Amino acid sequence: MGDRDEPRDGGDGTIQPRDDGQLHFTPETAASTFPVTAPNEATPLEDDEPEGVVPPSPLWAMKDRRHEQWFHLFGHPDRVRACIGSGDAAVYAIDDGSHHCLIGRRVGATLDGCVYCLVGRVTKETYQSLSSGAIDARQAFLAASESGLSGTVERDGVSNVFDVDYYQQPDEIPARYLPPSGFIEFAEDLPTADR
Repeated sequence: MGDRDEPRDGGDGTIQPRDDGQLHFTPETAASTFPVTAPNEATPLEDDEPEGVVPPSPLWAMKDRRHEQWFHLFGHPDRVRACIGSGDAAVYAIDDGSHHCLIGRRVGATLDGCVYCLVGRVTKETYQSLSSGAIDARQAFLAASESGLSGTVERDGVSNVFDVDYYQQPDEIPARYLPPSGFIEFAEDLPTADR
């Protein structure tokens, strides 16, 4: 057995490499019933963004939480890419189907380059109220559902997004994460959320 055939999971043989270099569960294990396959070519999350309106970290966080992932295959009549406000009060928006948008803002970062973004799902009406100035960014986040904090890594060619926290109710969102609170310089990485 060559190096490629050696188990890589501590020696019990449940995970082994395939010929293409991807790891897989061996056929004898229960986990092989639901195999996980890696894409041949990963698609960067910044693809198909000609507007250049939304910076990478909130864009990636919003795309990761988006419900409607496949509009690019069928056309996109309701596309939204927007920046509302400026500085610490800036909120970014992208579409999420015909009736919703995702809003996001940069909350803070660590010295190693991990950027944390608050993301929430709002109705199109809430988005329109925000963009027209009828409500402010804080009110928009407090009207959002499925809110959470995501971590992103901003490096060329890397689209790394992970969940940090979820907020079932708007009052669970820490006040310092809501606009117009200032950008936070975190001393260390925040713990990731359990899915």
